[in-house]
Amino acid sequence: MRTSSKHWISIITMAASAAIVLLILNSCTTVAIKEKVDMSETKAVAHRGGALLAPENTIEAFQAGIASGADQLELDIHLSKDDMIIVMHDPTLQRTANRSGAIRDYTAAELKQFNAASAHQGHSPLEIPTLKEVLDLVKDTDLELQIEIKVDKDGNRYEGIEERLIALLKEYELIDRSIVISFDFPTLARIQELQPSLRTGALVSKAYMSKIGSKGPKAVAEGIKALQVDYIGINHTYLSPALHQELRNQELGIGAWTVNDEEAMKKIAALGVAFITSDRPDLLVATLRP
Repeated sequence: MRTSSKHWISIITMAASAAIVLLILNSCTTVAIKEKVDMSETKAVAHRGGALLAPENTIEAFQAGIASGADQLELDIHLSKDDMIIVMHDPTLQRTANRSGAIRDYTAAELKQFNAASAHQGHSPLEIPTLKEVLDLVKDTDLELQIEIKVDKDGNRYEGIEERLIALLKEYELIDRSIVISFDFPTLARIQELQPSLRTGALVSKAYMSKIGSKGPKAVAEGIKALQVDYIGINHTYLSPALHQELRNQELGIGAWTVNDEEAMKKIAALGVAFITSDRPDLLVATLRP
């Protein structure tokens, strides 16, 4: 029995179409699948590098955090006048650098002239670091980063900070070793839009807990889950067993901050969390791994 040319063309066309559909489905599946948060071990996070070990958010603090044996370094970022990513907690300079004005008012070169250790009487002067300098410090280690994107002194997002951050993390091949965290939820949405593979964590403020938390633990967990983030970072005093369970029901990674007391560290670790953030990462590591 002879098969016609038209019949063979039809078979080939159908096979090609099926192959294309399968390829598309496989591609979609690859994008959609995201690794579940590992809650099997509590990681130690050095808050601002180790804010009780050295002046916060300085290279000296990050070196202390690394030396402590912490698993992750936490740091805060802003944009300078010339759009360089600067590492500092506050949007203004008064508290840590004893200068007037905001980070956004100065270029990176000008900020380098200020002393990031001004709040520490008798301490030798330290520069305000750029994010690039911190990445240079950690690139050859196995540490992870928690990078908190801040807003400016007026509570507004820095235009383009997400793009600049992602570009630097790609340059240093640190996308897989980084978590972007923020109290500003639109910032996290922008990160997810630009780089879906980059892990994100929503930080929960006192105002959020006063408003949403008043509706109960389930409302908090469902609200955070709706943001499509991987983690929630919450003040450890708010982390009740009931809230912990609701967050786990939503398969969210749980992080507790800022825990500087040994007994509190033990209590939170026993509850089961993905990470604990502390100004004393040395004490935290010793407590988690006696």
